[in-house]
Order: sequence, then structure tokens, then C-alpha cells
Amino acid sequence: MNARLTDRDLRLLVKCAICRWLTTGQIQRLYFSKATLNAVQKRLRKLSDAGYLRSYREHPTAEAVHALGPKGKPLVEEKGVEAAAASEIPQQLPHLLGVNEIRIAVETSTVQVAYFFAYWQLANVGWSHSVIPDAVFAVRTPERRTFVIEYDRSTETLGKLLLKLRSYDRGLAGFPFEAVVIVTERDRRVELLSRELRRANLSLAVLAASIADIGRGDFFESEFMELPDSSKRKLLAQTEAD
Repeated sequence: MNARLTDRDLRLLVKCAICRWLTTGQIQRLYFSKATLNAVQKRLRKLSDAGYLRSYREHPTAEAVHALGPKGKPLVEEKGVEAAAASEIPQQLPHLLGVNEIRIAVETSTVQVAYFFAYWQLANVGWSHSVIPDAVFAVRTPERRTFVIEYDRSTETLGKLLLKLRSYDRGLAGFPFEAVVIVTERDRRVELLSRELRRANLSLAVLAASIADIGRGDFFESEFMELPDSSKRKLLAQTEAD
């Protein structure tokens, strides 16, 4: 089956190459904001049937996820983007999709984004530190401000997260950053983390919010909890105050 590709389809394929997997809802927010869900599903099904996308649904009532297909690979590479057609569903798919949810929140904000790299991209951009963040990003406000992201689904102990925070507290040589931003799946996790950080005595700036909180509006207008004292602020509040 052939599908006549539009410029929007090509942008979608490039995004899937960068993000590896995206849900139907994520693609709709990025490229089909004015279309109905049914229309989006039909278009993605056509691209999948034609081999430009690979689509997967865990069970009949689950939301479909989409990755670059074999026919999409050469088209993406023509755009100068390194691409690999998806082969297997990653074991940590919910974690990957959550990181992409944060990416979308950052990239669709009103702030100019300098870059956003997820953990699977870091090796290709020369990341050499032993600690691997879930993502790093920088914005221009107009000065560049850089942040480290950790997405916490509560599937690992707080102890493991604290070990990473201690590594960040020692600094990343050659990579100065302003704060670690922790996005949690549950509000309760923020409270538990705040208690642990009171005992940890870190000098690191840590800001936390739930993934539901950052999805309600502009990412940089969301209120983050500054840990461990639990005061609330926007991510770029210091720039606004200066």
C-alpha cells in the first residue's frame, strides 16, 4: 500500500526517529492538534500499512505506540537524522514514553529551546560521564540555562535516585547545570523524596513536579516544588526576578 507523504508526515517520521516511540496522543498533540482522534488514527494506520511507521498495541483497548518503519528510514536519513527502524519493543517502554512526554512539554512551551537530549541520545552527542540522566535540556532566556531531568516512575528505590543525586551534587565536569528536575508519576513520591533529601544534606538544586502537573499547561509556567524545603517556584523564576 502506498501513502502520499506530506511535509507533516515527514516531520512526524523524523520525530519518531529521534524519540524512538511515541503514542498516538503524543503525535496528535505535536502534529494533528486540530484533527479528531479518529482522523489521526486513520492517518497513522495508513503510514504503518505502507511501512513508513511501525505501530504496536499491547492489547485491543491499549493506546497504540509508533516508531520509524523500514520505508521511513531512508527518508529520515535524507534529512540528516541518524535513523534506525524499530525492531523490538523496549522493555522500559513506559519509561521511554514518559521521557518523551517531558520532551514534548518542554519543546511545545513558549520558551526557546536550545536542545533536548534523552538518555538514548547522549552517547551520540559525546556524553562521557558515568552518571546517565534521563534527559538534559537547555533554553535561551536569552542567556542559556541548562537542566538535568530525572523521570521517576517509582519502579526503583529512592536510594538509587539519591545515589544519582549525589553524583550530580559532585558536579559534571565540563557540563554546568542549574538544577536537577525530577518529574514523578505520583505526587506522594515528591513528599517521600523531600524527606530523604532533608537527611542527605546536598547543596544541589532539586525541583520536582508530577507528570500530571507539567501536562496541564506551559511547562515553564508549571509550579515545581523546590526540595527539600517544599517551597514552590517556576523553573525560570530566577530570571523573572533578575
